Amino acid sequence: MNQALKQYRALLSTYLQRQRGRVLMLAVLLLGGIALQIANPQILRYFIDSAQGGGATSQLINAAILFIVVAIATQVLNVAATYIAENVGWTATNQLRADLALHTLKLDMSFHKARTPGELIERIDGDVTALANFFSQFVIRVFGSLLLLLGILVALTLANWQIGLMLTGFAVAVVTIITWVQRIAVPYWKIARQTSAELFGFVEERLSGTEDIRSSGAVAYTLGRLAERSRARRRSERRAALIGSGTWFAPILLFAIGTASGYLLAKSLFDSGQITLGTAYLVFFYTQLMYQPIHQLTREIEDLQRATAGIARIQELFATRSSFVDGSTPLPAGALGVEFERVTFAYDDAAGGLGAAAETAQQ
Repeated sequence: MNQALKQYRALLSTYLQRQRGRVLMLAVLLLGGIALQIANPQILRYFIDSAQGGGATSQLINAAILFIVVAIATQVLNVAATYIAENVGWTATNQLRADLALHTLKLDMSFHKARTPGELIERIDGDVTALANFFSQFVIRVFGSLLLLLGILVALTLANWQIGLMLTGFAVAVVTIITWVQRIAVPYWKIARQTSAELFGFVEERLSGTEDIRSSGAVAYTLGRLAERSRARRRSERRAALIGSGTWFAPILLFAIGTASGYLLAKSLFDSGQITLGTAYLVFFYTQLMYQPIHQLTREIEDLQRATAGIARIQELFATRSSFVDGSTPLPAGALGVEFERVTFAYDDAAGGLGAAAETAQQ
């Protein structure tokens, strides 16, 4: 887990550092939206208690107008945050694709002979595409969801400590289960990404040799191999999805239990006169609002499962080094001469081709 955290930090610091302004703006928008979501139910609480207590009409009108303004402002902030997040995600992933492609082009032929072009395309583009949400929204949305959840629990505790304590226990259980399931699912998503890369590699190689396949009567054989690889991809992705499904099934079940328990406790406290009608509605509103950060955490953890598998494969590719080491002497400026000495060439490591040769070419 510590190794995974190091990989997350390395990628985020490398590719988000160049977009500090956008990332800061995104954080401000998301945190502003969270603050408004927590504040709006308090306005409703004030409205209900004031109406029940015979408050002035002007106060009720002002509260209603303020509630509408805050609700509209929340949506505006969410739209702006989504727009900036998409820009951040695409910019970061495009930079990562360029760096990964450049690194791959610098590797020697032993690496490229062991992999088909289609597999490399899937590893450079497909694995990086899985990181788009990770770069744009993951950290801020996870932090924001936890902050929203914490704010809701604090507000509920201030309204009534019994309700706040009970729902805090449910929230801790949900976050614990989500974290546990995420650790289990990552290896299976890594296998799924590999089978996808192998399928794309197979398709690309056969498409470039369609005439040879037809002329040799290997169409049925090729289609059979394609079906095998497609089934392997389907099995691996289905297995990963089933194991990862615990991140949404368990939270929904616990949320339903927590919601029902919160409603029953709020009704009991209201009937006994310990809380007002406005506070009872506040409990109802906040309990419903709790689903949003829990659902958001569930979605982000599902994305993290795929992203973690992609990050591991990207790091493996970056860790691959060419067997040829370039010299450290800087080249002089201007036109240069080229000299060959004891150079051999062969199409295969085991078969000889052009023997040792020497040549000098001057510009």
